[in-house]
Amino acid sequence: MTIARNLVADHFKSGRYRLEICTAELTEPDRPQEGPERAVLDAMTNRTLLIAVRSLGSEQQECVVLRFLHGLSVAETALIMGKKSGAIKALQYRAVRSLARMLPADLQG
Repeated sequence: MTIARNLVADHFKSGRYRLEICTAELTEPDRPQEGPERAVLDAMTNRTLLIAVRSLGSEQQECVVLRFLHGLSVAETALIMGKKSGAIKALQYRAVRSLARMLPADLQG
């Protein structure tokens, strides 16, 4: 009986430290109501971002598109662009900083 009690106690003790969440408990993050207003705002944001990306240099454009639109890793982007990983990281950093300076304050964040 003592062994069984200790096993159950150990199970529940260790359960507190594990980050297990039942999928039934997962909820959508708090998002504003989807609707026509949200669609218009998203379209305006996307248009503004596209204009800003187009104003970057060609290498920075390619880096941003590969990394953020295609979701490639730094190594994959470096292979495609024929550069080293460190160069891609620096190129991405400069591109993101340039975009941040070009975008209105309400889109930064």
